[in-house]
Amino acid sequence: MSGARDIDQRGTRRGARVAATAILAILPVLVGPLFDGGSVLAAQAPRWEVDVNASRIRYDTAAALNAPSVTSLLEWRRPSLFARLSGGVTGFEGSGWSIQGRGDVARWLAPFGAAGPARVEIAAMGAASRHSFGFESFVGRTDLRLHAAGREYGGWIGAGLAVARNSFDSAAVRGFLPTAGVWARRGPVRATASYVHTRVAGRAHPEANAVLVLSRGLLDLSLYGGFRRSPFESSGLDESWVGGAATLWVNETAAVVLSGGRYSSDVLQDLPGGDFISIGVRLTSRRERPIPARVPTPIVYAVEDVRERGIILGVPDADRVEIAGDFNGWTLQPLERHSSGGWVVPAGLEPGVYRFNLRVDGERWTVPEGVPQVDDGFGGRVGLLIISGGAESSRP
Repeated sequence: MSGARDIDQRGTRRGARVAATAILAILPVLVGPLFDGGSVLAAQAPRWEVDVNASRIRYDTAAALNAPSVTSLLEWRRPSLFARLSGGVTGFEGSGWSIQGRGDVARWLAPFGAAGPARVEIAAMGAASRHSFGFESFVGRTDLRLHAAGREYGGWIGAGLAVARNSFDSAAVRGFLPTAGVWARRGPVRATASYVHTRVAGRAHPEANAVLVLSRGLLDLSLYGGFRRSPFESSGLDESWVGGAATLWVNETAAVVLSGGRYSSDVLQDLPGGDFISIGVRLTSRRERPIPARVPTPIVYAVEDVRERGIILGVPDADRVEIAGDFNGWTLQPLERHSSGGWVVPAGLEPGVYRFNLRVDGERWTVPEGVPQVDDGFGGRVGLLIISGGAESSRP
């Protein structure tokens, strides 16, 4: 009887793990649209995304398989905080299914003030997966990095600690990951190069990666490549990889995504690399456009000042001004004229980074003078409102 109870308990624990992982995988799909309706979270501009893909995957340890999948994410971006919850379900031709879930959070500190060139990043990540035949894996990681950035270039140096475990190993694997990198931006192009010196069980696995991203008009294009070279001849972990993805936007919330290439094995989780090609459809609350680390004449408003005095934008020679941004779903909203002659941004914005544009007299679009501008992804420009939650921020 005790053996039967043990089996039942193991089955219960396994079922609980499957249920927890499944909830993590589908939670962004279920709750993502709900967050856009809440006044507080909508003001913080969360973004949700759902991809439906058809893929062909060939693992290094198995023959090629057809693999339909549904993946999703829910993401928050604020001036000093980033958080993301993502997950997915993948089916394999004649080989069951797998569920994956992952959570990321990062906090940035400005030791020399909001306008200074340096940032300290504290980040954490946790991920888990389960296959229908019983294989499970888990990895957790924490990182501390120092960033330095100019308007068109920057870099970082730091280190991380990681722990991983899977069903094939009886003990957890721990790793130490010193890392460094540089990036450069010119117009719609951004290039990043990074190096990580992973050490696991006393062995080093030095790895280099490069990423090139182009965003222009309706097209987002990304290319990546890298290699790993182990000093131990018998490690079997020497490899290289290359691939890319093209995203063609039908409108601001829907796109077709084509991707393919090779991805690397996972040293920590002992998972194989492979080759893939995939085509899918992406639905999102809004197209992602990364906020530059530096923009001309940065303006950072303290949330206390915004709530007390509001934000006043100067638009000369205007009789009527309307605002549209990612904080109101890009719908036009009329502004009130201030006694100073400027125009008052609607109250209620919480700390966050917001893109916006102004329509003047129902005809022309403009970004007020002195407000930082970024590419809108369609050949135009939009302004940025940056609202900090701390009193250290300043208004012009």
